Amino acid sequence: MTYGVYQCQLSNEEKQIYTDEFIPKIKAWVNRICMTLPDTVDRDDLYSAACMGLVESIQRFDKKQNVDFKIYAERRIKGAILDTLRQMDFLPRNLRNKVKKFEKVLAQLSTELGRKPTPQEIIDNTDIDKEDVYKLLDIIENGQIGSLDINVGEQKESSLVEFIKSEGLTPEEEYEKQKFIEYLGEKIDNLSEKEQLVVKLYYYEELTMKEIGEVLNITESRISQIHSNAVNKLKRRIIEFYE
Repeated sequence: MTYGVYQCQLSNEEKQIYTDEFIPKIKAWVNRICMTLPDTVDRDDLYSAACMGLVESIQRFDKKQNVDFKIYAERRIKGAILDTLRQMDFLPRNLRNKVKKFEKVLAQLSTELGRKPTPQEIIDNTDIDKEDVYKLLDIIENGQIGSLDINVGEQKESSLVEFIKSEGLTPEEEYEKQKFIEYLGEKIDNLSEKEQLVVKLYYYEELTMKEIGEVLNITESRISQIHSNAVNKLKRRIIEFYE
């Protein structure tokens, strides 16, 4: 997908300044996290992941978007650390299974509502205990479930996110996947500038609504509204693609 051809990147001087500023912070964040984790967790792996998060932040940051780089980079760096911990399969098996089931509930409600459900909507529409709802939401706060994760295909047998991330496809399936990604990228480029940015930060950069609000200095409710408008437009285009 493309999100604008012309990117206004940081200057070499700015890159060096931010690197010098964030390296001590990264060390402090990793040390603080490791204090709460078992000795089996490799501190160097977390540090490397955090540094990669910083590098990607510097490479992908677009000054034209008028966002605060420090907030943007911090979210990406901490997200990289969390991703590494998730890959270590840190959750107990029973809790991990619970999270997977909860993610399916979120996906279903997101499809029905056309947006990410609120905690109260989850409580009202499921038999999940209120305390568990907030606990599970906290666990997957930086996850990838979103209201664009709708079922696609002729028989609606696979989710959109699974389809885009899928590997080992037949040549025909891979062709369809690439055509769809190009098509979706074009439709995203047709959104307003604000809608494009919210979609990019939520799905591509994997920030939460609250984090996007902090980056753009907009209320979380306004971000949700922009996201909902963008998703409704895109979902109509996705349906058109498969029809």
